Amino acid sequence: MSASAQTVRAVEAVEPENPLVLLAGNPNCGKTTIFNALTGLRYKVGNYPGVTVEKKEGKLELPENLSCRLVDLPGVYTLSGESVDEQVASSTLAEGCELVVIVADASNIERNLFVASELIDLGQPAILVLNMSDLAEERGIKIRSSLLSSKLDVPVVKLSANKKEGIEQLKAEILSAIANRKPSSKALAWTNRSSGQVVEFPAEKHSKDYSKIASLRYAWINKIVKESVVFEAPNLKKTREAIDRFVTHQVSGLVVFFSLMALIFQSIFTWAGAPMDLIDGSIGAAGEFLSSVLPAGQLRSLLIDGVLAGVGSVLIFIPQIAMLFFFIGLLEDSGYLTRAAVVMDRIMRKFGLQGRSFIPMLSSFACAIPGIMSTRSIPSLTDRFVTILVAPLMSCSARLPVYTLLIAAFIPATMIGGVVSVQGLVMLSLYLLGIVFSGLVAWLLKGTFFKGEPALFVMELPPLKFPNLSLVLRDVWERVWVFIKDAGTIIFACSIVLWFLASYPMQGGEAPPVAESYAGQLGKAIEPAIAPLGYDWKIGIGLLASFAAREVFVSTLATVYNLESEGEAAESLTSLLKTEYLSGEGLGLAAALGLLVFYVFACQCMSTLAVCKRETNSWRWPIFMFLYMTALAWGGAFITYRVAGLLL
Repeated sequence: MSASAQTVRAVEAVEPENPLVLLAGNPNCGKTTIFNALTGLRYKVGNYPGVTVEKKEGKLELPENLSCRLVDLPGVYTLSGESVDEQVASSTLAEGCELVVIVADASNIERNLFVASELIDLGQPAILVLNMSDLAEERGIKIRSSLLSSKLDVPVVKLSANKKEGIEQLKAEILSAIANRKPSSKALAWTNRSSGQVVEFPAEKHSKDYSKIASLRYAWINKIVKESVVFEAPNLKKTREAIDRFVTHQVSGLVVFFSLMALIFQSIFTWAGAPMDLIDGSIGAAGEFLSSVLPAGQLRSLLIDGVLAGVGSVLIFIPQIAMLFFFIGLLEDSGYLTRAAVVMDRIMRKFGLQGRSFIPMLSSFACAIPGIMSTRSIPSLTDRFVTILVAPLMSCSARLPVYTLLIAAFIPATMIGGVVSVQGLVMLSLYLLGIVFSGLVAWLLKGTFFKGEPALFVMELPPLKFPNLSLVLRDVWERVWVFIKDAGTIIFACSIVLWFLASYPMQGGEAPPVAESYAGQLGKAIEPAIAPLGYDWKIGIGLLASFAAREVFVSTLATVYNLESEGEAAESLTSLLKTEYLSGEGLGLAAALGLLVFYVFACQCMSTLAVCKRETNSWRWPIFMFLYMTALAWGGAFITYRVAGLLL
């Protein structure tokens, strides 16, 4: 019988069902990347803490047809933490498993060994994985893995998960560890050189003397590191430390952060123009083709004025959405986001929050749903709830089509000094408006419902590195594909429903004027509530439809305006709005500015409200979120419309 067959027999004798293997370790040490490499799945990874906020399970195929259940736990700095993600990890570990795969960042080995020693101390079979070994070697960090293995009494595997180097060796070690079922030492011991006393760590992690235990543990870790790790590049370390000091400084750090934000939004308007024009032209050509091959009637109107105008009007903005995701991906993978959180901690504390709230809020620029979920990494319950309630004020990617449409139609495409785009500045101001008011709302909430000082902000800085472009581009594609699927489902369905409402009831066998259709009647019904904002019934239809999803506003207006124009082919909504504006009819500049402000504040995303309910375990807070954001949106739009009307 072969050695591998004997291994499988041993595994089957111990555990007839699929063995449970847990991935555990510090935040941002590469657990999810390893999980994806072992299972073939594609969960999101990022170079900042808090990406994994709940357990993720997949199937691990090992040699000799052995399958395991592999669970990726949230990253933790200690097993005694009180945040939601730390409790998820600790409770899962307490339930027991066949093997714990402890993942450590080899380039930050000393910090990562603290929770690694706690995990080894549980007494369950364990393997220590030194991830990012290539990065450690680039920094002159030489880890003697065999010596480290003997000191810790667990197998040690070096790998680079991003390059998938060492994955097969890890699989072999997992197979061997499950077969041997060798428990790790329940108490780590070391000899105090000054006294000669042998110190053993107690098995209970929640001892009243935890601070003393932590000090002893770090002393033991320092001894292990001195014996098994060699640092050969002190100059490189000093350079990186100097960069960190610059980008986290209270003055230069703010300059770097706001400069990056300005560059991003200037680039979105400047660089995305050509591909947007290409998509717009393609949609127009498709409309002309359908007009030439289809006879006049309801089918042609449905396909051109309903489907093509509705879905196409949103697809035009894919280049800008892709660019936003690309820039966010670069900031995430480079490790800059955590440094930005350090910079913003000083400002956020003035509003009652802490720097750890910054990452969920910045993540909400892409989508509020993962942003709200990532608040689980915030230890303070009051800080977490306040962050949940203000995160949707960050301008998510669903707002981007609305912003772009209104800015392109009403703001002139002029350049200041031939470099700075006025349209880009307006876009940046909308994002800053959301940031400022999130701080003000947080300050009000901390002074009323959630009184108390913000918790101490402690967060490990991940290594600064050049972003992995292949991973960033893959993440961009996946996010854009999700947006496209939404356009092909939600927006497609909404476009058909809206076309029906805007084309019926029939009058003498023909479609009625849009103002007299079912959609027009709905718009006119809410016109008294929106007339003070400068909006007519057509904007009212768009506002009603967009409470399902913000981007539906664009497809709704495209359908309404194209049906009203009675053109032969779908026309660009931007040109239709601009023509109406220049003719002195319809939406004016002051009302358009108010509408931009309305969409900065309005909570028009049912999925966000559902996630808020799940994370707070109550309908009280999502209802409160919807009401205060709607009131803020109406009030902000009203003030903007009135003030702009006086000034412009």
